[in-house]
Amino acid sequence: MSWQSRLYVAAILIPLAAFVVQLLATRRLGRAGAWIATAAIGFSLLLSTIGFVDYFFVEAEGVLASHAHIIRDDKSASTGEKAAVHHPLAWKASLDWIVLGQGIIPREGQSASPGLVIPLAVHIDNLAAIMFLMVTFIATLIHIYSIGYMHHDPGYPRFFMFLSLFCFSMLGLVASANVFMVFVFWELVGVCSYFLIGFHYQEKKSAEAANKAFIVNRIGDVGMLVGLGLLWTSLGTFDMAEINRTIRNPEGQLNLNVSDSGKRTVHLRDDAGMALSDPVSGKARQIPFWALTLAGLGIFAGCVGKSAQFPLHVWLPDAMAGPTPVSALIHAATMVAAGVYLVGRFFPIFTPDVLLYIAYTGGITLFIAATIATVQTDYKKVLAYSTVSQLGFMMLGLGVGGWAAGLFHLITHAFFKALLFLGAGSVYHAVHTYEMPRLGGLRKKLPVTAWTMLVGTLAISGVPLFSGFYSKDAILASSIYFVGLNPKHALLLILPVVGSALTAFYMFRMWFLVFEGTYRGGQVGEGIDQHGLPDAYEHAHESPRIMAWPLILLAIPSVVIGWPVTLLPIPGIEASKPLLERMLEFGEPMVRLVEVESAHQAHLLAVGASLLIATAGIGLGLMYYGPQLRYLPKRRFAASTAANKLPWLYRFLLHKWYFDETYHVLFVRPTLAFARVASGLDGRLIDGFVNATASVTVFLSRLEGVFDKLAVDYLVNQIARGTYALGDLGRGLQTGRLRNYLMFLAVALVGLFAGVFAWVSR
Repeated sequence: MSWQSRLYVAAILIPLAAFVVQLLATRRLGRAGAWIATAAIGFSLLLSTIGFVDYFFVEAEGVLASHAHIIRDDKSASTGEKAAVHHPLAWKASLDWIVLGQGIIPREGQSASPGLVIPLAVHIDNLAAIMFLMVTFIATLIHIYSIGYMHHDPGYPRFFMFLSLFCFSMLGLVASANVFMVFVFWELVGVCSYFLIGFHYQEKKSAEAANKAFIVNRIGDVGMLVGLGLLWTSLGTFDMAEINRTIRNPEGQLNLNVSDSGKRTVHLRDDAGMALSDPVSGKARQIPFWALTLAGLGIFAGCVGKSAQFPLHVWLPDAMAGPTPVSALIHAATMVAAGVYLVGRFFPIFTPDVLLYIAYTGGITLFIAATIATVQTDYKKVLAYSTVSQLGFMMLGLGVGGWAAGLFHLITHAFFKALLFLGAGSVYHAVHTYEMPRLGGLRKKLPVTAWTMLVGTLAISGVPLFSGFYSKDAILASSIYFVGLNPKHALLLILPVVGSALTAFYMFRMWFLVFEGTYRGGQVGEGIDQHGLPDAYEHAHESPRIMAWPLILLAIPSVVIGWPVTLLPIPGIEASKPLLERMLEFGEPMVRLVEVESAHQAHLLAVGASLLIATAGIGLGLMYYGPQLRYLPKRRFAASTAANKLPWLYRFLLHKWYFDETYHVLFVRPTLAFARVASGLDGRLIDGFVNATASVTVFLSRLEGVFDKLAVDYLVNQIARGTYALGDLGRGLQTGRLRNYLMFLAVALVGLFAGVFAWVSR
């Protein structure tokens, strides 16, 4: 095991150690447990930073100067030359955990089975190193922020204990080398989200949100379990790297074989292209194409649940019932990121049909969520639907073949979405409401919160020089290139274009309603808020430093994390793409043959489209919600007017496309009705039978009691009475006088002699 592997194992286990310490000594530690949790994730951040720097700037030479795509120009295409294909550097460590079947003596004529070995193994490549740094950095700032935000909460120690377990689960998922460990940590992430969403379990809203998140995710996990089971039974291994490597050739193409009858199978081959055989039967190992497709759909079903994709997206907005730092952690660095990450990790097993399904799922999700966000009045709900929409962008990017682009947006989104959620918590800390119609004019009261949230808003809207512009541009470029090759799938370009414009619109709508204009909550003395204050605006103030500094620190990467190398001049690194995207491309698992001219044109079109989209969305937000400037004519656009002209559309979007109502009718009501029927059957049929059996048993017991009392007990009592009477008679002979005993002895002796004499005389 290399020192780098030990370093990452320590980074995983330190939050777990913090959780155990807090669990065993909660009462003794009290509020000090928060500092233990924060120090633990901070130390994991330090180790992750060391590993990141060593990976990209020391060990992996040439990572940033080349990428895994095969770019074939006209000259190489005419000569048939191929660019060099490489595998990214990976640090691995393994320890056998479960060993089954080894040592069993085979039957005669059979070869020995290798058995089942499930190791505790870590696999750290370029993607894992980047994810580790992102997760630990954001989680550390959320821990620090939570010390101030949760200060007065009675569950303060319990909150940080769950945060430590959550971080351990996500880091373990990122580093897992086999599908068994992936599923274990996958479920741990789900359990932690259940604990934290329902943190205030005394409130019905929080308890219901936690249950909804847990149940919806279990639906997706059933599909994932089926997919993982198909992979294991067909491929005979849990190791993800081995699975990815054996089903595709070095050029990234499936080892597909089509028989004369049209049956398609995928043969398993090693790196040299040699067919792999079963160790028991000796036959060539293969998996039917339909089984691989079904396995991919099953695994993606689990990702649909975790990353809140259509139709399992309904749980994520309700998860806002948890504390705001929980929302930031779930939406930015842990739970929802896990689904996109797993799609990227399992990317090579997805057949073209599955990838197309992923792309359309992402496109539909981003459009639905973006339209719903445009009419929400709760700014935390706006951010929640924004997350669902951005996750759809990532899935669409992955589905159209933009592996690096989709994961690039995952990283950039994590920073500005964490910033936006923590900023939302800062607003709530000041005014104690999430309703935007009651707010306005808070920029003067909360300058740090306002300007940092503006940075996050510009980033997510795709404004140039902000991180979101570059990652969205990469996804749009991938979509443009894909649609150029497959014009019938033009919807996969239309949906992200419309979704991007809507994103810029509703995000600036939120920022204008909260921070610009005048306060709309009423004047002093006109009622009180839920905390008994006469006017929230008068009492609003900037958050303390322990909450403000994380906002500032998150605002910096929200700007620079996506910059191309031209803005970050590093010697020896090609400056054609953003540095982070270059780091991701080095480990892209599938190599595509891309014409240089087509790729260049796609990026030029994407840049132009991004500028037009951002301009249109921001301009629309300014027209409807922007401040009224003195030198401009009176605004003619009003949101209320638009809502009145299209009331059916407004109600449709306000009710979130009626998904909750539809699911309630299709699933909740039938389930409750079935439960009532089952309860009736249980009460009338099963309980009736049991109660009747009990009545018969009681009746028979009473008959037995009568027989026992009249027959058995009477006979026993009579015998006892006779015995007592005989004893009473015999007791009269016991006088206690010596002369009586001598007389009885003499009489007995005379009688004995008389008897002996009579017997002898005969």
